[in-house]
Amino acid sequence: MGIASTASAEVRTTSEVSARQAFEQWEALVADAVLPSIVEPIGAGPWHGKLRYTQFDRSSLTLMTSSAQRVVRTKRQLEQAAGDFLLVNIIVDGSNWTEQSGRITEGGAGTIAFYDSARPIESRTTENAVSTIVRAPMDAVLDHAGLVREELPIAKALPATGAMGVVADFFRGMARLGAEETGRAADVLESQVTSMLSSALLLANGHSSPGPADSVFTRQQVLAVLRKRYTDPDLTVDEVAHACLVSRRTLYRVCEEIGGPAALVRQMRVEHARRLLRADPTRPLSVIAAASGFATDRHFYRAFRQETGVTPGQFRSQLDTGTRCR
Repeated sequence: MGIASTASAEVRTTSEVSARQAFEQWEALVADAVLPSIVEPIGAGPWHGKLRYTQFDRSSLTLMTSSAQRVVRTKRQLEQAAGDFLLVNIIVDGSNWTEQSGRITEGGAGTIAFYDSARPIESRTTENAVSTIVRAPMDAVLDHAGLVREELPIAKALPATGAMGVVADFFRGMARLGAEETGRAADVLESQVTSMLSSALLLANGHSSPGPADSVFTRQQVLAVLRKRYTDPDLTVDEVAHACLVSRRTLYRVCEEIGGPAALVRQMRVEHARRLLRADPTRPLSVIAAASGFATDRHFYRAFRQETGVTPGQFRSQLDTGTRCR
């Protein structure tokens, strides 16, 4: 049986509720429904916000409207995050300006955009803007789509028309389901959330279809194997091919567009090392290298610099500097 619940809440400034109190309440609601963030009003005068939040087993949908607001997700909040999510913003009314990873999205009614919860983000909405916001586990969506994080179409406002419109309509409809329908939606529809999101990503990347079934399926298998074994320093391309029941040539073919199996393993190991450095900056670099799957410290330093532009020691120093500045 599926697990689901629906809740609605409304916050506004009144003679009894100050603007500060209202925004403290609103920040708490946004943290539960979407992600922990800092929220500020844009402009003076009375302020209001209203949302309807549906939480399924692993994904959620939020129908949100408010006065003009600014929402910022900080580096500190990223460090404290319990998991990584794909965020999808479907604008129903009004407009939204969002910046992530140096890219700026300016979307109006009838557009859809994708964001990565693991990256800092700043967003601004116009007065009484209305959005449907979808949140789903990043790994599950990437696995289903056969994509890697670097292929995400981050911060691009796309028209929710044609095939993409079908996806947008699906989520808009789910977000408006009555409370009495939520349980049945969990049993029948939640399994479609990951599938619909992966389809949307493929469409956003310019794929009219997922491509040859064998390639998509094999790519999903490869990603699944790598995510389980990337910390094994003895992992070889032959072992990955064998685990996926394909030849080396096929393995390289299906991975060609995403950098090849060796590049994927390097990216995963470096990302794991970054997480370990954030979690415990005092841990010796040699220990982090071994825990991330690097056979030698030299391989670790070279791969880390290749992926991030800095050495592990420089990355740790940046973390220390950021901590002191907070």
